[in-house]
Amino acid sequence: MKFRILVIEDEFSISDILTFSLKGEGYEVKSSFSSKEAREILEKFKPHIVLLDVNLPDESGFELCKFINSNYKIPIIMITARTDIIDKVLGLELGADDYITKPFHIKEVLARVKVALRRVDKYKSDNEENNFIEINSEVKVDLEKRIVTKNEEIIRLRPKEYDLLVFFIKNKNIVFTREQILDRVWGIDYIGETRTVDIHVRRLRAKLNLENGQTFIETIFGVGYAMR
Repeated sequence: MKFRILVIEDEFSISDILTFSLKGEGYEVKSSFSSKEAREILEKFKPHIVLLDVNLPDESGFELCKFINSNYKIPIIMITARTDIIDKVLGLELGADDYITKPFHIKEVLARVKVALRRVDKYKSDNEENNFIEINSEVKVDLEKRIVTKNEEIIRLRPKEYDLLVFFIKNKNIVFTREQILDRVWGIDYIGETRTVDIHVRRLRAKLNLENGQTFIETIFGVGYAMR
């Protein structure tokens, strides 16, 4: 399977480096230099992953990230020259799965992309069986179709949120540190902050909590998380 990657970067030199290097790894790559152009390409090209620059000429990369997150279920790796932790957290809050700070080494980018695409491929291969899990009477997970429902209504989850949920389901009542969750869910090659785990757990809780306020994912203070 040849993975498709969309590079959204308005600096031509950086776009050329990314595009050339990714094609050299065997990926099918399309480049976009603006948010408007990217929106037109997304529907036709149907990328498996998006590399998204924060600073675009016609719209903030954060806004485009929010749009992609609302309309597509594909991993987003944000590329930013900003080193402020607030900007990084904002990107994650809006649906990005990872971020890379400029200036970057192309080998780091390729490693991050490979980790993200391994997850995409794993979704397909691991869920070929017709597995159906009922967390309780309200929440159900169809592992074959990658669909999560709550009271018969489909809950939209980002790829990483879904991956994190399935990880907790398959390891119920086991306490994991944030570092262990990063290794198991994001991949051993992931170079990120443990805050990433907190953000994704918070989003899962918001989407899946029961009406009585109970939560599936328990915080183990001073350690990490566990699903009860």
